[in-house]
Amino acid sequence: MKSEELAEILDHWLKPPRTRSKGERAPGGRAVINRLIKTQAKECVIKEMKLAATLFLSPPEDLSEKMLTGVVYEKLIHDVKKRTPLTWELLHAAACTKGQEQRNKRKNPDLVIVNMISQAQYSRSQRRGKLAKLHAIYLKANGMPARAFNLIHILEIAASHRWTANAYKTLSGTMMNEVCQAIHTSDWLPSHDNVNFALRAFSQRLHNQSHFISATAATVWILPKSAVKLPDHANRLLQAHRAEQSIARFDLSDILYVPPEVNTRIKAQNVNYVLRLLLDSDDFADYAHLNDPLFNAPPAVEQLPQGDEAITKQYILRTTEIEEASYDGTDKVMKEIFRQLRLDSEDKQKRTGLHRIIPWAGDQLTVDRLRGLWRYRSEDLNSCDRADYLIPVFGWFHLLMALANSLHAQYLGTSSGIGGLSQAFELLKRKGLINPSIKGPFWHHLDEALHHISEAHFRACWIQVGGVTTLAELKSRNATELQTMAGTIVTEHASRAALIKHAKLPENQQDEVWKQSTMWNMDVLAYIELRAAIRAGDVGRMEDLLPTLVLRFAGGGNSKYTIELLELIRGLRTEWTEDIKAYVKRNCWLFTRSGKPGSFLSFDLGQEENICDIKVVSIKAESQDTYQYVQVNYSSLGPGANMQYLSDILPAIPTLRKVKDSVNSQFSMLRGRGRKHGIPDKKHDIATLTSCYVESELHKRRLGRKIKSAKNRAEDYINKGAISLAESNTVTDWVSRRTVERATEEEWNMSEDSE
Repeated sequence: MKSEELAEILDHWLKPPRTRSKGERAPGGRAVINRLIKTQAKECVIKEMKLAATLFLSPPEDLSEKMLTGVVYEKLIHDVKKRTPLTWELLHAAACTKGQEQRNKRKNPDLVIVNMISQAQYSRSQRRGKLAKLHAIYLKANGMPARAFNLIHILEIAASHRWTANAYKTLSGTMMNEVCQAIHTSDWLPSHDNVNFALRAFSQRLHNQSHFISATAATVWILPKSAVKLPDHANRLLQAHRAEQSIARFDLSDILYVPPEVNTRIKAQNVNYVLRLLLDSDDFADYAHLNDPLFNAPPAVEQLPQGDEAITKQYILRTTEIEEASYDGTDKVMKEIFRQLRLDSEDKQKRTGLHRIIPWAGDQLTVDRLRGLWRYRSEDLNSCDRADYLIPVFGWFHLLMALANSLHAQYLGTSSGIGGLSQAFELLKRKGLINPSIKGPFWHHLDEALHHISEAHFRACWIQVGGVTTLAELKSRNATELQTMAGTIVTEHASRAALIKHAKLPENQQDEVWKQSTMWNMDVLAYIELRAAIRAGDVGRMEDLLPTLVLRFAGGGNSKYTIELLELIRGLRTEWTEDIKAYVKRNCWLFTRSGKPGSFLSFDLGQEENICDIKVVSIKAESQDTYQYVQVNYSSLGPGANMQYLSDILPAIPTLRKVKDSVNSQFSMLRGRGRKHGIPDKKHDIATLTSCYVESELHKRRLGRKIKSAKNRAEDYINKGAISLAESNTVTDWVSRRTVERATEEEWNMSEDSE
């Protein structure tokens, strides 16, 4: 039995040799040996499936973000191969021929085999459904309908649709418990905004009509480890400092007279932007001095931390059916958020009112309502009711959109106006940009247009200042010469000093077209600089732009953002303690989800992205005898769903994002798909605009040139804003409205109603 010839003997029994090439082969012991092989193989497969069971084990209670994102297919394949060698060989032979194995470059039979084994394990026991559960969560997060779910569940590829719907609830509950614990161990910042659900009734009755549900979506942002911390007594210090400084005179000189070092920093960033437009162009792809240190970006003014310790974690709270546009609605939303966070007991309210500082982020309307409640409740009985803990923080994304709309209103003009936005929109065939809108992709299209038009203007400036006909001719200049030329462009074609110098000329020597082009360059640079500073996470650069922004909004008639910026400047200059100033700037303006350079977002944009995830896909919801359609993404809904169910499952969205990212990152075909749209080449558009501006000599002075139509003559918003703030009662009225005496008593006898 130990002979080396035993294998040959058995092989001869299975397939007896023969001397002739024709005729039937003797059957030998084929039937018996085949039966023996099948029996032994079957027993071996059963044994190996038991050994590999723990790799797929996932008890019902083991449903968490860690479990779902911890599945690594490569590691799972390695472990399954090790525990099921025979089973793997058999399935590999079934899934892949030898010829395929040699020439295959794209297909991965290992993934097919591991899923075969997973299906078999799941068929043996529902407790071995780790992959099935992961697939179900992933597919539903990507919008797979219930009918398709039922099919793949029958095939044991994924868990059932019903299980997935219940899993969403479980994940939501886990996330809510987690956030309620996290707010006691880390600093945090809430934000909220309105969200509308469209319900359409197909069988209309008096009690069943199509309508919108006005609800509020809220997010709690857990600040990262690198966040600036506040001392324990920061709340009381802030109240005392506010009371002391609330009657202080507001000094307009902080806005009208910017310190020289601030102007120097802004100019350096503008020069670098103008220089990069040239160096990043195709004409300079082979420029010999591209890596010259002179072309390095200016140092950051106040850079936020980067890396893993700078990542902000978010928790989406349960959406509540409260309309937040009114003061009463905002008050109800705040109470509901505190209730969900389990901060509504008397002890927790005392802790909040006396010891916490809670910056609250939102768009302009949200922040205005929060500030109004803080002002109107100044005489309430205790610090929690008075919202002494509150610091409203407006969102920079909405301010950026307002700034883009301000440029649109200032420079729109008509299609016949030289250098105006209308002319550029028509020349580039950019549709839908004439009438401003806050809905849809308008801001995205306008933002692209502003960058392209700006680039064309500065390319024309390079040609004008360089005395050349094409940008390629400038490659003969060294780094020092290009740096000097970029400074000349900013100083002479994009600065307030150039406009003041031009205004001193006799009227018959003034060039209105050149003046307006220079004013455009100056104004659009502020927009581009703010956009870049936000993305880079440099809050110091953002703060440097505050005087420019408040003057622009004051001159452009945007009183709401004028007040918001005045409130911010007031806080930074006088009303906030040094600790609060640093805390707000470094923790409450921007955040990053990845910690990578250039990945910073404002909190209101993060809130909008959460709302977008809530409102995208139409799904069917049934409530008793009514059939309606609700717009929701990341939602596992079907018959029996309603608004309460929506509220229950939406906190799971951050987990679902991580599950999608985890799976997508493991497969090249999924990596990056659907995360961003392809951006068409802009070369032809910018070249067309540049040629138009060069031919029109927009940036070359011509004595006495006039703009004929008043519609094409843009106002100087910044100059107008400076005059408005200095001569009107805007600042005085604002200070008088916000100056209120606040109570200081602490009465905590909560009524039964408040409980």
